[in-house]
Amino acid sequence: MALNLCAWLACRLPWVAGLTPHLWVAESAISLGFLCVAYGLALALNLEVAREHRQTRWLRVAWLAFAGNAGVSIIRIVVESSLFNLIRPGYAHGPLWGLLQHLAIVPANAFLLFGLLAMWWAYHQVGLGFAIEKRDYAAIAGILGLLVALMVFHEGLSQARSPYVVSRWLQLIGLALLTFGAAASLATHRMAMQMGGGKLAVALRFLTLYTLLRGVLVLVQAGQKMSLMDGENASAYYSLIMALCWQAVPWVATFAAAYRAEMTVHAARELEQQRAAKTILASA
Repeated sequence: MALNLCAWLACRLPWVAGLTPHLWVAESAISLGFLCVAYGLALALNLEVAREHRQTRWLRVAWLAFAGNAGVSIIRIVVESSLFNLIRPGYAHGPLWGLLQHLAIVPANAFLLFGLLAMWWAYHQVGLGFAIEKRDYAAIAGILGLLVALMVFHEGLSQARSPYVVSRWLQLIGLALLTFGAAASLATHRMAMQMGGGKLAVALRFLTLYTLLRGVLVLVQAGQKMSLMDGENASAYYSLIMALCWQAVPWVATFAAAYRAEMTVHAARELEQQRAAKTILASA
C-alpha cells in the first residue's frame, strides 16, 4: 500500500505544485495496477481461508462472499480506469463510465453484505456469547439515518444526472447495500471487541473499517458536490486527498484477509514446534 500511494503521489504532486503537466496516464496505470494487485491478494487469501472452513458451512460461505466482493471489485477497478480515455475520449466520469461502474458496485456490495451477515450468523449459532450492545443499535440507527439523508439529497450523487435511468437506480441500490453492510459490520466489530484481541479480532476490525470507510467517502463526496456551484470544480488538494483515500480502501480489505490467513500460518508453526518438541523428548 505504501508503494502504491508513494508512486501515485510522485506523479500527482508535481502537477498540483504546477511544476509538470498532468501525468494522468501514469497515474491511472499506477492505480489500476496496484489496486488490482490489492484485490487480487484479497481474493486469493479469502479463498484460502474459505478452504479452511470446509466443516463450518456459514464461515465458509462468509469468506467465499468476501472473495466474491474482491473478485467483482477487480472488474470495477478496470472499468473505472481513466486509461479508457485513450480509446474512447471523455470516457472517464461520463455516463457509460458511471453505468459500468455501478453494474460492478452493486454485486460487490451484495457480496460484502452477505459475507458480513453470514459471519455474524456463524458466530451466533456457535453460541460464544457475543451480543450487540445498546450503543451499537444507536450507531446502526445513525448509519441508516445517513442513508435516508443520501436518498433525500440524492442530487449530490455522481449519477444523479445520468441519462441512464438504470445508472441512477443502481447507485441508490448500491448505496443501500453498502449502508446495510456498514450496519452489519458493527456487529462484527462488537464481536472483535468481545474477543479481546488476536488476529481474528484484528481481521474483523479491518472488515468493519473497509465497509465504513467506503460509506464515509461516498457521503463526503456527495456533500462536497452539493456545496459546489454549477460549473465549479473541487480544489486540487481535496481531489488529492480523496484519491489517496480511495486507493487505500482496497488495501484495507487485503489487510483483513491477510490477518485472518496469518492465523493458519501461526497455527501450523506452533504445531510443528510441538511435534519437534515431542520428538526430542521421545528420543531422549
